[in-house]
Amino acid sequence: MKAKNILLIVVILGLMPFRILAGFEVVGSLTNKYVAQKGERYSATLKVRNIGDTEQEVKLYLRDYVFDYQGASLYNEPGTLKRSNATWIQYSPKTIFLKGNEIKDVLLEINVPQGDSLSGTYWSVLMVEGVGQIDPSSKGQLSINESVRYAVQIITNIGKTGTGQLEFENPGIVTDNNKTYFDFVLINTGERLISPDVSMELFDETTGNSLKLLKAPKNGMYPTTSTKWRFSMDGIPTGKNYKAIIVADGAGEDVFGLEYTIAL
Repeated sequence: MKAKNILLIVVILGLMPFRILAGFEVVGSLTNKYVAQKGERYSATLKVRNIGDTEQEVKLYLRDYVFDYQGASLYNEPGTLKRSNATWIQYSPKTIFLKGNEIKDVLLEINVPQGDSLSGTYWSVLMVEGVGQIDPSSKGQLSINESVRYAVQIITNIGKTGTGQLEFENPGIVTDNNKTYFDFVLINTGERLISPDVSMELFDETTGNSLKLLKAPKNGMYPTTSTKWRFSMDGIPTGKNYKAIIVADGAGEDVFGLEYTIAL
């Protein structure tokens, strides 16, 4: 979850002609991060490209976005989350008609309120969704429609205010498909987006020797969100105790650690 790049694919069965609707793409990164001050106005441009030869209609709309370690990803109505910036965002157009291989711009303007209470990270997602076209001459044909939605994350950091604060929960050994893992949950209880480098070094508790250094892919974590991290214990002898040093390094002063004794 990288401040998660998100591409949602919805497959619908129905009495309609076969048509692939995934004929467009958002050009560039799906994560747009900006630093702004209270009361500041800034703008951005999003490019949408038709990668097919036929005209494609695309609609755009805002949603709040939050996720948790159990795999839930929620796309709530804009402005419902405490740290939503959806109400700050104006964008145009709301609907795009793209000719074959055409690229069009979506203009965004973000107006940050002049609020003394603003601190840390605020975010939402702009959904970019293909609109299906049904061929009326092909009634009664059973087909599969593939509808693609891109969720473009729009992140506003209020200067250097706020801190990321990570808390560890539920550390322990688990078995999954006859394999042994050490896993734990990280929760961002702070005010700012944090993208920690997470690693675990395993030591023999008797000798103190380092046996293994494991690193996980970097994932972005918004305030209130949580993620699960898992490290394989493959190759580690059983019947012994080990000391695990887990570090979540968010750069700067945002470094968090956990020491845990593992019995295999």
